[in-house]
Amino acid sequence: MFGEQKQRWMELCELASEEQDPKKLVALIAEIDRLLEEKKQRVAMAPGLVAENPIKRPPSTINPVEH
Repeated sequence: MFGEQKQRWMELCELASEEQDPKKLVALIAEIDRLLEEKKQRVAMAPGLVAENPIKRPPSTINPVEH
């Protein structure tokens, strides 16, 4: 199912890149946006499936030991 959505997203992007009719272009962009929002919600619901980027981690909250 997710592979089909990716394929659909790619098809819509290709169509949008060639579309000359402004109304059709807006409709294509709206559908692309809908698919991206669905993906965003799927990712938000399964945070353990996305690898964390260690570079963007917040600094450690552990205080260094004072001597």
